[in-house]
Amino acid sequence: MSQTSVSVIMPVYDPKPEELYRALTSVLNQSFTDFELVICDDCSQSYVGEIIKEFSEKYENGKIVYIRNEKNSGCAASLNRCIENASGQLLIRQDADDYSFPGRFEKIVKEYEDTGADIVASNIVLFDEEGEWGHRDYPRFPQKKDFLFAIPFMHGACALKKEAVVRAGMYPVSEKTARCEEYALFMTMYSLGAKGVNIEERLYAFNENQAAIKRRKYSDKIKEVKVKAEGFRKLELYPVGVIYLAKPLVVGLIPSRLLAWIKDKVFGRRKNV
Repeated sequence: MSQTSVSVIMPVYDPKPEELYRALTSVLNQSFTDFELVICDDCSQSYVGEIIKEFSEKYENGKIVYIRNEKNSGCAASLNRCIENASGQLLIRQDADDYSFPGRFEKIVKEYEDTGADIVASNIVLFDEEGEWGHRDYPRFPQKKDFLFAIPFMHGACALKKEAVVRAGMYPVSEKTARCEEYALFMTMYSLGAKGVNIEERLYAFNENQAAIKRRKYSDKIKEVKVKAEGFRKLELYPVGVIYLAKPLVVGLIPSRLLAWIKDKVFGRRKNV
């Protein structure tokens, strides 16, 4: 039996009902069952609370902790509320529109206990309305330099040592870091000596579809550059870091349809799962 106390943290804001059902089912049907699920509802429509209540009634052992923001506060603030209400040493992330494969939690806890890493993630499967269409694989033991080109962990697929997250100041809640809060947090954690590891298996399915791509604004890319610039300073990645700051701006100029086509070619749509 594991000696690690585990909390699964899930921010929720108006996911499609079928997506929320799928996410909750994937969490509560894990092979590892000794955890609490902390959900922060960021002022969603009423059906969200009703679905969560339905699942809570199925699991009457106090496994689900449900909290609701008084006003819509964003992902970072919701994650911080989850963390504040979590009793576990290890925080396993789960997004409401993604899903976990059955052995994910068991393998994450084992990896955490074997390595003592502050961040434990995995490779991922990509899916959309038509089904699974590709994958992304990450470096086994990410180093500081791996933050130059892209974040070397999939945020939704991560588990975080609570102590290390608190030491880093939690998720930054600011308009300046919106949609980049995980990048800012992870670089801060690494600057304070944190270590991370990626399990070389695809344990998490990430919902990447055309709607999600279209929601990304060029202003978000500008924010990303600023977040990276500060993170590179903390990680002492200059002067080489200057070269990599242009990458988000270049990607942001690519039309969404062309970007989707490129990703299809790179990840081999419906061939690499």
